[in-house]
Amino acid sequence: MYKAMDQIEKEYNGKWVFMINCKKDEFSSVIGGEVVYDDKSMNEVLRNMKKHDPNGTSVYVRYIGKLPEGVAVLL
Repeated sequence: MYKAMDQIEKEYNGKWVFMINCKKDEFSSVIGGEVVYDDKSMNEVLRNMKKHDPNGTSVYVRYIGKLPEGVAVLL
């Protein structure tokens, strides 16, 4: 089910989310999508992402909330 980013931020605060069918605004910022998987562990989200074949849809992985101290993300 499609959800707007403000709703996702409230519902999944403190978790990593894997999203598909993302919609973007005119600045290419993701404004919503369908959350396929969420977890406090980034590794679990990435493992489950590999299992999902999005079939050409727009996908997105993001931490919702403030990153915990000592965590760095390299893209």
